[in-house]
Order: sequence, then structure tokens, then C-alpha cells
Amino acid sequence: MSSSDLHIPFSSPGLDGGITVAHHVIAKLAGKAARATYGVVAMQEPPIRKLARIFRGSLTEGVEVDIEDGAANIGLHVVMERGVNLAQVTANLQEQVRYQVGEVGGVPLREIRVRVEDLQD
Repeated sequence: MSSSDLHIPFSSPGLDGGITVAHHVIAKLAGKAARATYGVVAMQEPPIRKLARIFRGSLTEGVEVDIEDGAANIGLHVVMERGVNLAQVTANLQEQVRYQVGEVGGVPLREIRVRVEDLQD
């Protein structure tokens, strides 16, 4: 995944410039929304990414952000509670992330991918 930041131009006429959002800020917003979703027990990532996470903080664990053509693609690696409806929890998770990152954070989103890495009791 790309580590470039996202530049969002101002949409008001007569205003030049915009805002730049660091990719790790997008990852933190997505990670916080994912952890707050019912049925998501934890976030998980490959061991090599765990080493890099030490420098970014735990909220980005299990979150990948790729900036492409002025929008963010988000990949989530989650551990879900055993017995929940995986399709429903995934839909709720995508909606939570879309709301927190897209609506509250103002970040244009293209895709939110969810990979269920494990189930826990």
C-alpha cells in the first residue's frame, strides 16, 4: 500500500489551497471506527507490519491505506466474534468506517476492503 498523503482541495470558489491529511491519520480514524463496531474483537496484521506499527501507534494495527487519484482505499484485517453474522458485521463495519473517515473526517473514499483473519469466542 502507498504511504503518500492525501491532498483535498478546498471546494469553495475563491479559496486557493486545501488540506493535506497524512495516511496514518486516515488509518487511525478507520481503526477507531472498526474497533467500535459490534462483532469486531480485534485488529490483526502480518508480523512484519507489527514492527512498523511501533512507530505509528496501536490504532493503525490491521489497517492499510492506499491513496489513489485523490481518494483513499482502506483495507481492514479484523478478528470477529464467533457466532456473529459475518456478512452483517462486515456491512456494519464498512458503514462505520465510511461515516467516520468519509463524513466526519472529510476524506474521499473509493473502497473499503475487509478481510476476516480469525474468529474468537
